[in-house]
Amino acid sequence: MHKINYGRLILAGIIAAVILDILDYLADGVLLGSAWAASLKADNLAPISANGMIAFNVAGVVTAFLAIFLYAAIRPRFGPGPKTALIAAAVVWALGWPLSMVAPLAMHVVPHRLAIHSSLLGILEMAIAVLAGAYFYKEEPAA
Repeated sequence: MHKINYGRLILAGIIAAVILDILDYLADGVLLGSAWAASLKADNLAPISANGMIAFNVAGVVTAFLAIFLYAAIRPRFGPGPKTALIAAAVVWALGWPLSMVAPLAMHVVPHRLAIHSSLLGILEMAIAVLAGAYFYKEEPAA
């Protein structure tokens, strides 16, 4: 059994986090930005502030690190490589995107179509970010 290489975990997490935050900005800020703005305006909510953007970026960093940690944790069972990275990405995506939309959907704050589009783009974001991070992760040999 190999031990987790924490130095590589941090490197892979940083890479995944940067990619995830960039892709999330492109997806929700550029592609879906007007839909999000319209949704907020329809509910008489203020546009997302600078502090809100910081919070989203921090959440992206945490999400990416959790996904890379999960990849490192399941590697011994599933083997290294893209398949395992995609499993980790899918698990973290399922916990992060669709589940996070339940409350806003139930309260009618977010339109169904917007939630679906954001979630579908989210699986692509996670897959790309975790694949990139996993590429840079290597384990330490067992002692």
